[in-house]
Amino acid sequence: MKRLIPCVILLLAACAGADQVGRLQPSGYLPDAQALVDQADWSVPETVSVEMTDYAFTPDDLVFHRGRPALLVLRNTTERDHTFVSTGFFKAIAVRQVASGAAVEPGPYVEKIVVPAGATKEMLFVPGGFGAWNFECDRTGHAMLGMKGVVAVR
Repeated sequence: MKRLIPCVILLLAACAGADQVGRLQPSGYLPDAQALVDQADWSVPETVSVEMTDYAFTPDDLVFHRGRPALLVLRNTTERDHTFVSTGFFKAIAVRQVASGAAVEPGPYVEKIVVPAGATKEMLFVPGGFGAWNFECDRTGHAMLGMKGVVAVR
């Protein structure tokens, strides 16, 4: 039994996961993402704040505008980790950075954001394409319990 406890702790830590943000372009993502980030005026980004609870995003209907720099603030007010995942949306944006406190991960590409219990993450980005996409928390069962929404770029 004593051997099992460290294994369970390691497994739970692995399940928590980490942000997937980087400079390498995943398949299907904006080819000019870094240029969009470099050309943007970051002085006054359009800001949308989202509270992550058990099991909901509030609000769950997000709207951004193509070409306008934006700041998405994700506040996890629970005692468990949550994620923000939207492959279609992530493919249509150019990310300047994802930040939590002093930790900053530069973009221009993001595939997943993990917001630890009680933490806040901020993503600065520029929408490069129009559309509407579903987003969700990909923790087991969270989306099924209602932790999902729609993000649109107009």
